[in-house]
Amino acid sequence: MKRKTLSKALMTSVGACVLATTMGMSASAGERTLRFTTQLPAKNFATLNAIEFTQCVADKTEINIEVYDSAQLYRDKEVPQAVSSGAIDMGMTTTARFSGTIPAIEILYVPFAMGSRKDIVGNLAPGAELRVLLDDELIKTGARPIYWMDYGTAVFLSKADNPIRKPADVKGMKIRVFGKTPGDFVTALGGAPTLMSGSEQFLAYQRGTVDGGMTAIGSVTSRKLYEVMDVVTRSEHAKIEFLMLINDKVWHSLDENEQMAMTDCGLASEANLRSSIAAVEADAAADTIALGKEVIEMTDVDRAEWKAVAQPVVDAYLDNAGELGEKVLAIINQ
Repeated sequence: MKRKTLSKALMTSVGACVLATTMGMSASAGERTLRFTTQLPAKNFATLNAIEFTQCVADKTEINIEVYDSAQLYRDKEVPQAVSSGAIDMGMTTTARFSGTIPAIEILYVPFAMGSRKDIVGNLAPGAELRVLLDDELIKTGARPIYWMDYGTAVFLSKADNPIRKPADVKGMKIRVFGKTPGDFVTALGGAPTLMSGSEQFLAYQRGTVDGGMTAIGSVTSRKLYEVMDVVTRSEHAKIEFLMLINDKVWHSLDENEQMAMTDCGLASEANLRSSIAAVEADAAADTIALGKEVIEMTDVDRAEWKAVAQPVVDAYLDNAGELGEKVLAIINQ
């Protein structure tokens, strides 16, 4: 199967396939069917990447993977338990949803801790020391990662009458966050964090349940958040990663060739997404501006100002993550 980057061209070309797959089409006689859940919309770039993966697996094996998007079956915070318990075969969710069982995985959300994009990609590459360490911890939960999915960097969302431009602007605001450590950052900024699933964002912004939010810029367009928010602040303070997960018992029920096919397809899809995420984010920013919304780009000086208030988050991470967290920090600082 020819690989493409997950740009607008790919989103158009696989649209019909996504619609067909997400309807839960019946498998042909002799095929094994696995069910897969994601909270993301059907046309979100990460969902399209998951579709690419399922197509690759279908090409190489007799496994048919039914995709249920838009939290039809489970919200993102429910996915780890659903997969690890075997309630569903496969699922996709952010690393943040493992913060309770693997606090050290929150390193991705410690503001600016992961370094440059080159550093991040190197530390999260298949076989890299940090990646192996975190993968081993994930497997212990019963939800085995097949591959990691680059979802870009975190941004702040706000409304025109109360825009977030500087760290001080967050003070007193209720901010939607997607994990404990992002919440600690909001607290350090003087705001009040509100943890909620990605699928709940739109209504929360629309109803004023929160004043602003933290998300990935790709979600601004895929979730139509531009309809209820006006300003995107590209702080890029955290790395957002999703995980393609499979129940560990289901994994061990596959034969060697099937496991190899899933691994190979996962590596290909992971590489494809990592190579195209910059274009995905650039497209999302351009589309947001075209819709009449404001996108605030930060300089290195701006980011230094934000980073200066983040030290309490590093301290909280170490207190929460313990010995494993110390190992993680040692790896990324070596």
